Amino acid sequence: MTSEIAPGKLRPPVWDVQEHNIQQLSKNSQEAARETLCLSNNQAVKLVENLYGFNVESVKKLGSYGDYNFHVKVSGADLEHHEYILKVMNAKDSRDEEQITAQTSMMTFLSTRDFHVPRPEQNRWGNIMSLVNFERKENGTTVSTDHNVRLLTYLSGILGSDVTLDPASLYGAGVYMARLHQALKNFDHPGLHRPNFKWNLRNTSVVGEYLHVLGSIEDQKMAHKVLDLFADKVLSRMEDLQQGPTHADFGSGNILVKEKTTNPGPEERYQICGVLDFGDAIWNPLVFDVAISLLFYMLTAPDHEDPTVYSGHFLRGYESVRPLTTAEWDVLYHCVVERACQLYVLNERAVSVEPDREAHIRQDCERLYETLKYLVESPKAEIDKQMLGR
Repeated sequence: MTSEIAPGKLRPPVWDVQEHNIQQLSKNSQEAARETLCLSNNQAVKLVENLYGFNVESVKKLGSYGDYNFHVKVSGADLEHHEYILKVMNAKDSRDEEQITAQTSMMTFLSTRDFHVPRPEQNRWGNIMSLVNFERKENGTTVSTDHNVRLLTYLSGILGSDVTLDPASLYGAGVYMARLHQALKNFDHPGLHRPNFKWNLRNTSVVGEYLHVLGSIEDQKMAHKVLDLFADKVLSRMEDLQQGPTHADFGSGNILVKEKTTNPGPEERYQICGVLDFGDAIWNPLVFDVAISLLFYMLTAPDHEDPTVYSGHFLRGYESVRPLTTAEWDVLYHCVVERACQLYVLNERAVSVEPDREAHIRQDCERLYETLKYLVESPKAEIDKQMLGR
């Protein structure tokens, strides 16, 4: 089936990818191996050529938090698409077949409802996913890991993080998320139900486990306070909150925009035209999705804008399509604060175990910490009022 990872059925030829060999590996060896790779552009070219049979014209490595992404251009007169994103997942997530299938199903579902989202390309064996084993030498020891490989259609547009969204454009992004939630109302998949997912907002135990990595006792106490309030004010009310499929990473780095050329308002310049990266997709309260986006836009607010007021434009756009319920308003502030705490703690944890990625992980970390402290020290009523005048 094209929606499955099938190591027993998928037998790509063995080939060398510089220092990597592709071959089968036992599960026990896989579990003991490190989770990370260091893939070059040349290695990405080999993957595309061997798995998909395409003639690669160019490849460019893209930034990513946990996976390995490359922008690939291919040539061929009979091809429907000439640009793709090669996505090599980290080894840990690659072992969750059901979750990967859920992502793919969700993208396919949305694409049939006029949403501009990536679509997977079939490989030479008719599958849309390949489980590829990479073997390498580390300190004289052979280390092997299995990684899920997909080739997704490239979407044209401007990455939202590459521009400054004006308030009217941010309002439009909120409208888009609400429409996304409405479209997904009748969609479900077992792989979306991920209670143990590290980035699941309700999975506070993961954050609590790593509080020791924080630099001071004061910061640890602050994080404890956030976790306790979230458990008391939010987790105790889960049955009151509308739930469904959520993107869970709907920030400026995962949306595409285009310049609006017809009837733009006095400030409106950009219109959202696509959504990327469904790797965090999960079944959760819809207000969690809203809170995650609100924090993103607080962190990316222009210097001349108040971050809370700025993110409120997104919230007003969302509410113009799907107004929040009283229960959702009651918990929204605590969800935003919990997300800021989650990001802060897990970023510090990642730096402690992957110091070579510190520069990438710490991008904008100072602003994240300042935002977390501001939210913790601000009354809920004040933040609610700034976001939507409530």
